Amino acid sequence: MKVVEIVRADGAQLVKLPEGFQLEGDIVSIRRQGQAIVLEPVKPATWPPEFFELIQIDDPAFVRPPQGQLSLENWQVPPGP
Repeated sequence: MKVVEIVRADGAQLVKLPEGFQLEGDIVSIRRQGQAIVLEPVKPATWPPEFFELIQIDDPAFVRPPQGQLSLENWQVPPGP
């Protein structure tokens, strides 16, 4: 078990996380669990910009099956408000 000092600044308590305890990202959630205080990294709410470009699915099992022909014969524009 590691022990670290609590520093007080502007009415808050700060703890420097030692090597091996650093969290990724810039935001954490905080909650109490009994006497323990638990910090957990918050995952980003958006996909990284290159995420969809990096997806390469070459497995034939993921090929979209034929969808058939689209018939506009019975299609009607719904009445407006």
